[in-house]
Amino acid sequence: MKITILLPVISLFLFLASCTNPSDKKVNDQASESSESGVTSTDWRSRYDKLEASDLPDNVIQLIGKEWMLVTAGDESSFNTMTASWGGMGYIWERPSTFIFIRDTRYTYQFLQQHESFTLSFFNEKYRNALRICGTMSGRNTDKVKEAGLTPLETPSGLMSFEEARMIIECKKMFIQELDYANLTEPYKSKIMEEAYKNEPSKHQMFISEIVNIWIKK
Repeated sequence: MKITILLPVISLFLFLASCTNPSDKKVNDQASESSESGVTSTDWRSRYDKLEASDLPDNVIQLIGKEWMLVTAGDESSFNTMTASWGGMGYIWERPSTFIFIRDTRYTYQFLQQHESFTLSFFNEKYRNALRICGTMSGRNTDKVKEAGLTPLETPSGLMSFEEARMIIECKKMFIQELDYANLTEPYKSKIMEEAYKNEPSKHQMFISEIVNIWIKK
């Protein structure tokens, strides 16, 4: 009689022990994937706050035009970065967006063409010289990130930025177009071609991109 009662109980126990909770497996897999990238999701959240684009605390003209930014494209295995002071942020096609302008002769331009997403990184004033270095050296023939004293950082999305950045904006390309300088209006046409290009042939590509994430260092 006792054996008859115990057998169903033992069978139920063995069945439950052999089962894996799918949600637990998903969490464990995600944690494993994050650990492989060097930064776990827990580590990232302890170091960065996520910000909505509508809550951006900075004046964009000051942020880009005066403080500058690093445009970085590629992945952990191969990436390049460059300093930029042309661009902006706004709203288009029902999405918060950025727009930047990159000369097609820049090494970073190749990475922007090859990858669907990139980052814009912003720094405190003490990193001004690092941004100067990244704006004057080419990644084709030198490790300018090392020369600038910056530390590469992979975001949870697999994009590249730098540990020293105070703010990282992840962007996904939506629209690319070459600037046609014939469309410049007077008196700006002659002034801009002289001031910005020294009247030499040049090509800039405009990238309009959706703001996917904004990370603020705590």
